[in-house]
Amino acid sequence: MTASAWIGVLCVVLFFALSLMGVKVCYSLLGCSLIGLILMNGLKGALSVVGTALFSMISSYDYAVLPMFVLMATIITETGMGTDLYASCRTWLGHLDGGLCIATIIACAVFAAVTAFPWASIMAVGAIALPEMMRYGYSKKMATGSVAAGAELGDLIPPSSMFITYGMVSGTSIGSLLIAGIIPGILMAALYCVVIFVWCKVNPKAGPKGPKTSGKEKLMALKDCWAIILVIVFVMGGILIGICTPTEAGALGAALAFVIACIQHKMNFKTFKRVLISSAGLTGMIYMIISCAMVMKQMIALSGLPYVMSSAISALNMPPLLLIFIILIVYIILGMFVETMSMVLLTVGIFLPIIQACGFSAVWFGIILTRMGDIGGLTPPMGMTCFFLKGMVKDMELSEVFKGVAPFLAADAVGLLLLVFFPQICEWLPQLLGYSVM
Repeated sequence: MTASAWIGVLCVVLFFALSLMGVKVCYSLLGCSLIGLILMNGLKGALSVVGTALFSMISSYDYAVLPMFVLMATIITETGMGTDLYASCRTWLGHLDGGLCIATIIACAVFAAVTAFPWASIMAVGAIALPEMMRYGYSKKMATGSVAAGAELGDLIPPSSMFITYGMVSGTSIGSLLIAGIIPGILMAALYCVVIFVWCKVNPKAGPKGPKTSGKEKLMALKDCWAIILVIVFVMGGILIGICTPTEAGALGAALAFVIACIQHKMNFKTFKRVLISSAGLTGMIYMIISCAMVMKQMIALSGLPYVMSSAISALNMPPLLLIFIILIVYIILGMFVETMSMVLLTVGIFLPIIQACGFSAVWFGIILTRMGDIGGLTPPMGMTCFFLKGMVKDMELSEVFKGVAPFLAADAVGLLLLVFFPQICEWLPQLLGYSVM
């Protein structure tokens, strides 16, 4: 292995060490990248690479998709549209065994389709669903597990911030990724509902039936969620039909969400100010992380590490599926200790060339990588989604939250195997609509 490749390895190890010590992701990425670039190209060469990488990323029109979707998500979250959505799902499904948990999964899935961030589902849906399930005597484990699993769908169902980030870092079509996530997202939501159904069959007391509602009440409940459904159809419909790009769809979606909030009298100057400050802060944070990740990607590429690893793995003559499973095991281990965004941003430049050399598409790998990030968000000791839920349920131990998530992780394993053995689940819809998946 060359000296440059060893520098790349040492910088990657240093990044993980700094992340485990609690150093912010962007500082870890930038610091390790600068060290590697200076060692390889000197100070002047390092600054040139950093300046070029940052400018090309920030100045690209394609990357404007992120702030547009962030703005749309913030408007929907701040104006409380998730409250109406959960109430509607509860009216339709609350009378079933585990119905409130199923309603939570579906509400999170729909809410994820317009907010793009898992934490938004936890705040908007979980904060309402958890007290409601406790009131009806639901098992705390199943209640918290369903909220955690449903929230993670935000990374899979478009528009997804993780897909946008992956597309920006890997150069993959963001439109292809957004469309590719639709079927896997529906599949995972269905598998989570199966888990709840089986759980209630084994232990009926875990999810007792709620009060039945009439057909009229069900129809009346639909009026409470028309706003979110309209935004979903407007945004994803425009992308699917091809009349607008993801960036334009995000901008139009944000405008529509603002108009709806005004019509519903949920938008005032104070709320609008809070939306602008929150979305600007979040966009700045994500841009900072992605910019630093782009510099790290450049450093890793210049080190020749991806080529060295690809050549070494090719020399082993392993079957492609065996190689995929080895990479998945690496991600499972990383997910236990490293924050999801860090794991994704750092490893794309290393593993994507290997994946493509094995004949798999960049879009398929984006779905798989997102799934591994979601699983990492639910597994100890770094399962941040579970930590977030522990803060919402004060009288529940963290270990109990992880136990509640365990059955849903089994569904994740099943879904992951289906995606690995049947890549068409991810690639069929984009190809049908004429998008590239490579």
